[in-house]
Amino acid sequence: MNMNVVNILRMIAIAVAVIAAFVTIPYVAIAFIVLGLGVGFMGIEAERRILYLVMAVALTTVAGTLGSIPVAGSYLTDMLTNLSSVINAGAVAVILTIIYERITS
Repeated sequence: MNMNVVNILRMIAIAVAVIAAFVTIPYVAIAFIVLGLGVGFMGIEAERRILYLVMAVALTTVAGTLGSIPVAGSYLTDMLTNLSSVINAGAVAVILTIIYERITS
C-alpha cells in the first residue's frame, strides 16, 4: 500500500470513528471535520466525485439502521454515524471543489 497523506488521513479517520464509538473523545466532531475536509480536498479524484457524494448520502441514510441488533447494534450504529460525519465533511469539500472548478474554468 502506498502511504501518502490521504491514505494516512483515511486510516486515522476510520480509527477515530471506531474508537469514538466506545469511548468519549472531547471535540471529536472537530477531528471528523478536519479529517473529512482533508480527504475531500486532497483524495477524491474528479472521476470519483459523484460516487463519493452518493456514498455520503447512502451512508447517512443507513447509519442508524443497525441499532436493533442485540448487544452490538448501538456500537455499529455509532461507528457508521461517526464515519458518516467524516464522509459528509469530505462531501462538502468535494462540492466546494466542483463549484470552484466551474467558476474558474
